[in-house]
Amino acid sequence: MDNNSTNTIGSNTDPHGTETSIKAFTSALLFNTAVGAGVFIAFLFVRHWSKKIYQPRTYLVTKDIRSPPLPPGAFSWITASFKVKDTELLEKVGLDAYMFLRFLRMSAMLFGGCTLLAVPILIPINVTGGGNAGELLELTIGNVAMPWRLWFHLILTYLFCGSSIALLWREMREYTQRRHAFLMSARHNKAPQATTILVTAIPEGLNTEEALFDIFDRFPGGVSKIWLNRHPKDILKLCKERDELVPKLEMAEYNYIRSAYSKKAKKDPQFKDPVRPLGRVSGIPFWGKKVDLINFYTERLAHLNCEIESAQQTGSLKSLNSAFIQFGSQFGAHSAVQTVVHPKPFRMAPMYSEISPLDVVWDNMNLSTIVTKGRRLVILAVSTAMILFWTIPTLFIASLSSLSVLVDAFSFLAFLERLPESVIPLVEGIIPPLMLAGLMALLPVILTTMATYEGHVRHSAIAHSVMSKYFLFLVVNVLLISTLTNGFLGTYQQLEKNGFKLDDIVKLIAENLPRSSAFFINYVLLRGFTGPALELIQIAPLLLNFLFNNLMAKSPRQIWNVQGRLESVNYGVLFPQQTLIFCIGIVYSTLAPLILPFVTFYFTIYYFVYRHQFLYVYSQPIETGGLAFPKAVKQVFTGIFICEITLFGIFVLKQTTFHAVPHLVLMIILFACTALSLSNMNEAFDPLVTFLPVALFSKDLHVDRHGNVTDGNEKKPKSKKHDHQEQPQYQEDVERPSGDGTIMTLENLSSKNLTSNTAATGGSISSPLDHLQAQPQESRARAELHHRAYTMDNDPTVPPSQFDPQPPQHYATIDMSHLQPDQFLRPNISYDSREWGSKDGSHHMLPHDFHLQSRRYQSEADISRLSGQGQGHLIRFATQSPIHSRPASLLDRPVSYARPASFNHSTHNINILNHDSDRPAAFIDRHDTHNSNNSGHGGGGGGPWPEVTEEDAELERLQDRAYCHPAIYNVQKPVWLPMDERGLMQAEIDKLQNRGIVVATDGAYLDSKTSKASVGGLIYAPGEEAQYRLERGE
Repeated sequence: MDNNSTNTIGSNTDPHGTETSIKAFTSALLFNTAVGAGVFIAFLFVRHWSKKIYQPRTYLVTKDIRSPPLPPGAFSWITASFKVKDTELLEKVGLDAYMFLRFLRMSAMLFGGCTLLAVPILIPINVTGGGNAGELLELTIGNVAMPWRLWFHLILTYLFCGSSIALLWREMREYTQRRHAFLMSARHNKAPQATTILVTAIPEGLNTEEALFDIFDRFPGGVSKIWLNRHPKDILKLCKERDELVPKLEMAEYNYIRSAYSKKAKKDPQFKDPVRPLGRVSGIPFWGKKVDLINFYTERLAHLNCEIESAQQTGSLKSLNSAFIQFGSQFGAHSAVQTVVHPKPFRMAPMYSEISPLDVVWDNMNLSTIVTKGRRLVILAVSTAMILFWTIPTLFIASLSSLSVLVDAFSFLAFLERLPESVIPLVEGIIPPLMLAGLMALLPVILTTMATYEGHVRHSAIAHSVMSKYFLFLVVNVLLISTLTNGFLGTYQQLEKNGFKLDDIVKLIAENLPRSSAFFINYVLLRGFTGPALELIQIAPLLLNFLFNNLMAKSPRQIWNVQGRLESVNYGVLFPQQTLIFCIGIVYSTLAPLILPFVTFYFTIYYFVYRHQFLYVYSQPIETGGLAFPKAVKQVFTGIFICEITLFGIFVLKQTTFHAVPHLVLMIILFACTALSLSNMNEAFDPLVTFLPVALFSKDLHVDRHGNVTDGNEKKPKSKKHDHQEQPQYQEDVERPSGDGTIMTLENLSSKNLTSNTAATGGSISSPLDHLQAQPQESRARAELHHRAYTMDNDPTVPPSQFDPQPPQHYATIDMSHLQPDQFLRPNISYDSREWGSKDGSHHMLPHDFHLQSRRYQSEADISRLSGQGQGHLIRFATQSPIHSRPASLLDRPVSYARPASFNHSTHNINILNHDSDRPAAFIDRHDTHNSNNSGHGGGGGGPWPEVTEEDAELERLQDRAYCHPAIYNVQKPVWLPMDERGLMQAEIDKLQNRGIVVATDGAYLDSKTSKASVGGLIYAPGEEAQYRLERGE
């Protein structure tokens, strides 16, 4: 091909298009700056209007995570959030939010450094590159015609990709340390998920308490509880109807009381009789007879209460093929979940650890592994089809950014050229990014439904699945399709004029591929300038709060739903938006370095904004320990690979004009190194993220509150000065585990901070026998028994036969004189049966407590000798079944004064039967110790357990039913009513209580002057505090 032809093809044949692209960029910059500045100024004014919208975490959360009120001042929201140190930030917002903020900060630092290098080096090289590109495109690699100049792009690509990988490795190391510190913290160990695993796809023959106990009891700490999953469909329907009925009754009662205070005219008397509300209840509008709503809802609610309670006590349910198993130690739980349990494939696998009771997807508890895999294949096919379908509107939107080229390529769009010249830059610079952002906003709802169908057992896993799919959609339809569309559309017209020759096609694609940089600069401008401002002003919650609070919210619960609920974020949607911008920035870092300042600004401003939002606005209901962060790291690697492939492709396309073999070889080496780094990262960190390393439970390792690990010969790393002046989330430094593998702490050794019934002094763990002389005789008996088990658990010379499973056992001797009659549930007399139920043989639906039986002491005489005689308690060694029956309804169980199971992971090897024998054996012995110490047995001023409050007893109940289906223990949501000054509501409350309906008036009051209800002074609505306590274990 001759030079004339080359110059013709390589020249810019559309100066008008170049001028338009410059105007489009300028218009987008001015428009987004104006919108962002306007919204930000509005935020500075309205943020003082509503404390609920702009700083609810200053009063609607517990004190330990509450943020200080914002001081007055236009920029006080920035200074206040940055006065919070990282350790305090971690304590207040949790590890999920903390790692998200670290990702933003890392990205801002990375692209800030890239900007300082690329802008002064590459832009002058591109501008003087010898090409014939227009004014905006001459800033890109497409304007470089001199081969030697491309070495600068190659070197900086190496530097940028290498820096990205090095930062990702550093952040992953930091994350694993933080996660280990989080999982081993005393606060986390209080929560039931710390010691509980979920086993799925259990064969029918093994789906019994005895079989699972026999399999898993050999792990350290043994089995504490087993919950066989059941799905009570009938009860669930009744519970849903009851939950829908309670707000209706509340509204009817509110209208009734309000009618006694409302004045429709000035002549109305100050005090008048309330009017009973009437209405139709047929469900069909304007159909049916009007009835007294209060009486109707009251009778129906009372009937549902009786029906649900009866079904919960006597219902017979078939077990699902999954079960939750709680171990006596965290070490045992993490050991079990890494074990191959069943010899056949897809049996009793997968197993999940660290699964919160509030995170369980109960509808997916009965899916086999094969069914789950089949569903995921179906969703994979559907997702692929959706990606292909989504490219059609994406192609059209991306083509709008080059309007003149689009019109030249497709003549039927010639009417677009007749638009006013002032409108064309707006169409090219503003409308395409807005349309693309709106198109992608429809995806999360669709993807969430698809992820739920896949069969995930955790809500957080559904969010992570959405995160992967959403990122794939964004990369394909935003990054790849938009890039290729602008590149190919820019060459179509010239190829049509000069013929479709292969060398011309390659050359033109290489020159026009960077053309899409203008579109992505506008896209980043839109997201970086308007996005943070809209995030701050919270326009949708602000309008909804005003609308509902003034027009629609009337009853206390309706008001609370508007004023008391905290917003949360979905990391499955939030993270992909950030990783996409990271990918765009790294891909165009050397192709079009002009984009780097805007990407840096994007991550910087979003870091400021989200740091404020997490401290003052958002509160996450479930903490996963930052599990979304490793997925984000892998998504960033996708952008690095695309960057390397794109630059490799440009070098290939440039091969027609100069010898680029060295560049191609070096790019292949860089690609291989990146792939090797990702492979090593997965191999190194995936197990560390999923499981706790065994070595962390060793006495020779020290783990501080930051997750830093040192062995016994190393000095502890020095902490920053400010760290000692704060109250970090993970206050306890882990020195070594106790005998059953639980965590032992060395700081703040109060009774509430101990996670074992042993104590640490002088930097070491004391043996249980160290306290024998100061304890009553019966307590010494238990301690000596525990010590003998303790020493054998930690003795490497114990033969393996000591841990062999034992056959099921029955109780040889039971003293029935102190047992209270159980009207709800009695164990079946047939000990050969694996079913435990009520008198009629129906299987009860609550978890069994499993009490470790001693396999070291085969002589009952030894226990009698250790227990002491004449103490008023009968202690017998179990000779058969370790299973205890429990009441069908935990709410009707006598109050237990034992410490919650999560406060003590030690397992005693004896059974104590007394008047509380209907409770789990693991709690009975501790109750005995408590009673004996307080009743004067053996004198002494207290045994190994401190006095237990009613809150601890209630927490024990919550943890006993933690992994039961909610419908099994579901209780009626309190009917929340406001009190009034005339006492009219009290009469209604008495009537409801006489019908067995639970009523609450917490913080609710009816103002007689305005005849409106108000709610205040609460953190949780009545009946909802149990979820918080169960999640936090407090």
